[in-house]
Amino acid sequence: MELLSASAGPLGLVVLALIDSTSVGTLVIPVMLLVVGEGGARRVAGRTVLYLLVIGMFYLVLGVALLAGLLPLMTAAQGLFRTPVAGVALAAVGAGLLAWSFRLDPKSIRARGGDPEASARRWSERVRGAAGRPRALVGLALLAGLIEAASMIPYLAAMGIISQMGVGFARGSLVLVGYCLVMILPGLVFAGLRLLAGRRADRLLDRLHEWAIRSAAETLSWVVGGVGVILLLHNLGAVVRVLGLR
Repeated sequence: MELLSASAGPLGLVVLALIDSTSVGTLVIPVMLLVVGEGGARRVAGRTVLYLLVIGMFYLVLGVALLAGLLPLMTAAQGLFRTPVAGVALAAVGAGLLAWSFRLDPKSIRARGGDPEASARRWSERVRGAAGRPRALVGLALLAGLIEAASMIPYLAAMGIISQMGVGFARGSLVLVGYCLVMILPGLVFAGLRLLAGRRADRLLDRLHEWAIRSAAETLSWVVGGVGVILLLHNLGAVVRVLGLR
């Protein structure tokens, strides 16, 4: 986890939280709820806030569980992550993520005969089925959290940063609360806009909805590739040492 030292601290966590705030679960689905929801502005905004609170709590509980396991692991293996072999392994992971990011690119997906917007469209169908039912919205939030957990690379990086900050479990959990609030903040802002502006916000939300569907795959590609590049660059020195190039 030494790679995280370059971006450790509050600023690195804010950047990662803002990246996480653009995911399907924390931005695309809330915007869909604001667009397709029926009823008055207060009802639509309230149900969207309910969804955001549930998915935010899901990530908080998951993060606390991860942090509880990471803190003793980091203490026990503090020296291991500083070895050249660990650096080479992390560089290999970075190279793998970078290669994977090209396969996630919408152009690459289309070249293989796929539809890069298919996943976002499936979520749109799920949202339409759950938009008017609070219990269904809770289930939708939990489903989005579970599915996205497989690609939550920035969130895992944030867990590594917090575990290296030396703040302990209690304060680390409070940091996680702030992280999760930042994650859902853009969605809350749009819900507030919907509440205050009513139907006058429809045009803006419609455009944002269309943009989110088009760019969901591209955003994931850039996030995965960016983390891969950081891993590669930060551990390049270890690769050079192992290969005996200096």
